[in-house]
Amino acid sequence: MALAGVALLAACAQEPVVTAFAPVVARSNPADEARSRAVAQHVQLAQKARESGDLAAAANQWRIVVLLAPGEASYRREQETVNAAIRQGVREQLQTGNAAMKANDNDRATQAMLRALALDPDNDEAARALREIDRQRISRIQGERAQKLRPVDVNALKAGASDAAATYDLEQPLEMLRAGDVSGGMRDLRAYVDANPGNKAARQRIGTAVADRARELQAKGSREQALQLYEQAGALRGEAIPEWTTQIQVLRKALSEEYYSNGERAYRSDVALAIKQWETSLKYDPQNLKASARLRDARAAQDKLKSIAPAK
Repeated sequence: MALAGVALLAACAQEPVVTAFAPVVARSNPADEARSRAVAQHVQLAQKARESGDLAAAANQWRIVVLLAPGEASYRREQETVNAAIRQGVREQLQTGNAAMKANDNDRATQAMLRALALDPDNDEAARALREIDRQRISRIQGERAQKLRPVDVNALKAGASDAAATYDLEQPLEMLRAGDVSGGMRDLRAYVDANPGNKAARQRIGTAVADRARELQAKGSREQALQLYEQAGALRGEAIPEWTTQIQVLRKALSEEYYSNGERAYRSDVALAIKQWETSLKYDPQNLKASARLRDARAAQDKLKSIAPAK
């Protein structure tokens, strides 16, 4: 009887004891983990942009965060805080600009209105004010020339008026680009080049300004936008610059590798997303053999899954 008891105790010692309070370990969802990492990344970018004073960039990052995590109220509050700061900033710049215009300080007014557009590129009041400032400048230039010219030179004055207007048509989009309104500045610069394709000096200025902006964005890590600007800089200038061509190649390689890595992470949980990432990788660098091979295998796996999926 004693031996049986010892054997029973030994058997019990070899078996784990499971209680009603044993913790349950939840399996992590790869898609949720990827989303959490993306949210954390964009939150960090939003905070950095806010700290550097780039409210427009911060607002864009918070918009992405809210889209990724729509149920998180704290993110919506941060987004609204930045949007409120933008609205306040626009109001302040408009007040400053309007006061400067009343005081005939057009240089100060221009800077204020450009800062307002950097915060809100679609602000009609700031855009109208800048057009009015340009009109006043051109009128003043024409008036000053008229005072210096003899009556027989009136026709020459009329011919020169279009040159003055063209000069200011160029200066405004250049200032917009430097102030951060990339989309608005580029739109007007392209329109200028379309209207003045033979103005080589102006096209050189435009190309250099666009490349300078691309360099700034590249330093901040905005590689896709930097690549677009480098490519447009060459087109606007009308000739290729070796330095810009080199940077285009560097950025294309870097972006191809970035999207290749994104595809590797996505493949574990979302084959369709991985395929899109690898397609983008090859768009930037068609010679990326790793992305090409992974895309081919992923498409084959996707086709196989579709072929064995039960018909609905």
